[in-house]
Amino acid sequence: MTIHSTRLSKWSMLLGNLFEHYDTALFSLLSPFLAPLFFAHQDPLTALIFTYAIIPLGMLARPLGSLVFGYLGDHWGRKEALIFSLVGMTLATACMGLMPTYHQAGFLAPLLLFCGRICQNFFAAGEVAGGAIYLIENSPNHSSDLTSSFYGASTIAGILLASLGVSLLCFFGSVQEHWRLLYFLGCLTILFACFLRINGSVYIQKSLPQSAFKTTLQTCWKMRRVILTIAIASGFSYASYTLPLVLLNSLAPLVSNTTQADMMQVNTLLLVLDFLLLPFFGFLAHHFSREKMMMLASLLAVVTGIPLFWSLPGASFWLIVAVRICLVVIGVWFSAPFYAWSQQLVPATSRYTVISLGYALGTQLLGSPTAAISLWLFQQTHAVITVAWYWMLLGCLSSYLIAKQKSYTHPYDLSENCLMIERSLI
Repeated sequence: MTIHSTRLSKWSMLLGNLFEHYDTALFSLLSPFLAPLFFAHQDPLTALIFTYAIIPLGMLARPLGSLVFGYLGDHWGRKEALIFSLVGMTLATACMGLMPTYHQAGFLAPLLLFCGRICQNFFAAGEVAGGAIYLIENSPNHSSDLTSSFYGASTIAGILLASLGVSLLCFFGSVQEHWRLLYFLGCLTILFACFLRINGSVYIQKSLPQSAFKTTLQTCWKMRRVILTIAIASGFSYASYTLPLVLLNSLAPLVSNTTQADMMQVNTLLLVLDFLLLPFFGFLAHHFSREKMMMLASLLAVVTGIPLFWSLPGASFWLIVAVRICLVVIGVWFSAPFYAWSQQLVPATSRYTVISLGYALGTQLLGSPTAAISLWLFQQTHAVITVAWYWMLLGCLSSYLIAKQKSYTHPYDLSENCLMIERSLI
């Protein structure tokens, strides 16, 4: 195996993660524009809530996908699982771009939209944690936090690319006419799956018997506390992204004189800030305790949540931008060392499955409902500060569980209790 092929494989992993998150971010960013297309029979706020509610409806698909791809990744090889995930994601994204609207298919349109999200979530479950595991396992121990932050940066780069696409269509006033083009662009994901197949080399575990899937389920039950901790932390991380970069695009115009177009333009700049801050906080995590950094960030959310959202009603454009910047900084602070932190909790033999399952449960069951739950709280109470309640709760739980959870062992310990992992060129 050559250094050149290893670098190519790592770059393909980062770019594959970029386009995977581009694909999944599109729906969240396009939700305000898709709502009247797929729920034309509802009033605007209800249509928006229904559209946001589709995001967490994929919560059953992600855990199932994490088990399937986790089993493949742990017992048959990291690369095989990642290739299947990327190819499946490409096909699901193409289907999303072909969806009929309510005026074209009636009540069938939101149903098909839901099915498309189910497929996206299923295949995405195998790539997000799997790609991070591959990169960190193939990096020196001293650079694990920086590697974690760079992988997170590739995630933000994908979201940024999606935001740029939506912002460009907003600038020309053609989102509702040409939103499908953005999904077709996401089909480039398959190129990186093929590139990985040809050039990649990864850590591969020796094949296990087919009956090992039962053992995988038993391992998940045995490590349920670790899965819960990863789920809460990933849910808080997802919510910290959703509030400033998704929810406030719709909420700010409801409580101030800003427009949706203004919010989308700022969204792109905030994603650039997020992208630049991730390596910085990864560097800090390398020199300080990653656990203490994550605990401090989650506690900061608990303390600042109500003041930040209390300032939104009637706020000026620049005050809303300042609030969104504060939310982004807290989210990046917490998320930069997340992948390196989660991998030190799990032995190598079950790492792909346990982390993927915890991440899937957290992002889908806890993180993705953030926009719908927060808007519902606002609708019921008419008080903007209630929007922060759910985020603050996740922050409180994250801080507590991170403080209680102990590392399994050294992050990349391949002890005699673990199966032999070989570096292979395929």
